[in-house]
Amino acid sequence: MASARRNRRRTQEERTAETKARLKEATLDILLDRGYARASTLDIADRAGVSRGALTHHFDSKDDLVCEAVEQLLRDATAEIRDYAQRVQSGRIDLDSFIDHLWEMFSGRLFYVTLEHVTEARHNDFLRERLVPVVREFHQALDQIWSDFFRRAGLPSAEVETAFNACLCLLRGMGVQTVLRNDPAYYRRLLDFWKRVVIGLADKGGRAAPVVGLSRRSSSALRG
Repeated sequence: MASARRNRRRTQEERTAETKARLKEATLDILLDRGYARASTLDIADRAGVSRGALTHHFDSKDDLVCEAVEQLLRDATAEIRDYAQRVQSGRIDLDSFIDHLWEMFSGRLFYVTLEHVTEARHNDFLRERLVPVVREFHQALDQIWSDFFRRAGLPSAEVETAFNACLCLLRGMGVQTVLRNDPAYYRRLLDFWKRVVIGLADKGGRAAPVVGLSRRSSSALRG
């Protein structure tokens, strides 16, 4: 039975899906390693291990491929953030770990690839028009995760939304600084400050779920 499954020929749809997945992953790797301007479809095809003809068969242009790759990146990031938020709510990890993980994401591959396509979109109408709804969907998903996170805190929705956007702005700003400033202690101080803000926000709503998820060590340290 297992041998039959191994010997089963893949369908055309399966082969197409696999090729497109490899091309999108290679695109993200190239964007991270070389940046948008230095990325070429030839390099992407080579990284994916397929011919350039196979690339052009599935994607009309480099911009078309970048858009689909970024959409996949943001979809995966949304699922990852939602999973970590649920772990905090269930008590499997503490709030410290959640915020630290957000920082890891916003100072790593996700952020640097985003920096490339956002910068290019300033002068690229095709990229901007394709990515605006994709990025909006990503932000809406994150906004919903954040709102669910504070659902039991009894806070006004406008205040929760403001805190969410402040969090994103802080992490993005820190991410930009990492390009020219290698100073882990500096970023740690900023994260600790933000944790105090989040704790204060949750306390204001009545010490709801987010505070329950905070480690005792961090809670005492952040409260001084």
